[in-house]
Amino acid sequence: MGDKHTPGLPSRRTEKRLVKMASEALRGDCPNPERIGCPSPTAIEAVVRRRLASPDFDNVVDHIATCAPCFEEYNRLRQRYRLRNASAVVLGCAALLVLAFLWKYGPAKQPHPQEFVAKDAFAPALAATLDYRNWTVERSEQSRSRPVETPHLTRARLNLTIKLPIGTEDAVYTVQFRSSNNETVVEAVGSATWDGTAEALKISPDLRNVPAGTYTLAIRSANSSLRLYSVVLE
Repeated sequence: MGDKHTPGLPSRRTEKRLVKMASEALRGDCPNPERIGCPSPTAIEAVVRRRLASPDFDNVVDHIATCAPCFEEYNRLRQRYRLRNASAVVLGCAALLVLAFLWKYGPAKQPHPQEFVAKDAFAPALAATLDYRNWTVERSEQSRSRPVETPHLTRARLNLTIKLPIGTEDAVYTVQFRSSNNETVVEAVGSATWDGTAEALKISPDLRNVPAGTYTLAIRSANSSLRLYSVVLE
């Protein structure tokens, strides 16, 4: 480190050497046990802290240089002051290290659960199709499909096309995914139109939070009976 110092005052390195020499000389030549003309502790502290604007700064410095008790008090205050500054630096460095550690490894770098929710909310929906064209078209609360393989769906946000049996009318339909105890877990609304090959009902259900299993798809419009189909969510 360089030997930087406040203009008008000796450098720290030079000051340390002078203090040692002066201390040895003053103990023998300037005892002043009666403390005649000694400045106040506040004035000596002003010299320790190098407050050049303090009243009688130069006179206090001259007195300290010729008074053993004041010189010893100056040394005590100087050591205490430098120790306090060193402690503050150490504590400051420790605080910076702790903050750096927390920034790199702490909660600030851990993804917040809401961030995942926000990202999932903007995730693109998957295209999927359910084909019920070969199922029966019975229209009653007790309607059942004929034995065919139950289609499967991925539990995700879907752009879902449901192909309904021939004879289904164009309309707006409410679609409910019902659990085994007949509880509606997801509901969506969409329009059914003829696409040239089938009556296609398009909805956009969010099945991400639905447990895997077999469900009943309940479909109804304002002018039609309830239609029931099976679907497996996986």
